[in-house]
Amino acid sequence: MIDLPLVLDILRTIALVAGIIFALAQLRQVTRSRRDHAAAEVIRTAQTHEVRVAVARVLELAHDVDPDIVRADPALLQAALAVDSVCEMWGSMVYEGVIPHRMLDRMVGGWVRGTWRRLRRWAEAERVDHNPNAAEWWQWLFELLEDDPDPGKARGAHVSYRGKRRLP
Repeated sequence: MIDLPLVLDILRTIALVAGIIFALAQLRQVTRSRRDHAAAEVIRTAQTHEVRVAVARVLELAHDVDPDIVRADPALLQAALAVDSVCEMWGSMVYEGVIPHRMLDRMVGGWVRGTWRRLRRWAEAERVDHNPNAAEWWQWLFELLEDDPDPGKARGAHVSYRGKRRLP
């Protein structure tokens, strides 16, 4: 004597649980795929010739360079604007959850920190003189990376991640 309604209820419950497990697995895969795509975009952006040249130019400057020095040199101003544009995009991507901030820190955190330390006064002057929103996501990203850095930044990736393949 099989209780057909009970068997159907059990099968429905099993199907529902299996569906939920499958949906969660798919969601995890989509999230990882989105994160990987965002990481590839950060790499693609950072690897352009214009960005590499601009970052190199900015990193030659002293910390907190006088804004007038940046504004007086058209090539340096162009480099500052290129770096600002890229760092603003990265900050927005982190804020929106497109890419985890620690992943971005591992990839380009040194650039973000180094360029901000050199161009901070220029960015602040731009806010006063031209655009109150200038470099706001760049500053936000810098402060986030300073407050919650990737562990590899303090000890070096070769130490922090020795024996690890990929973070979950």
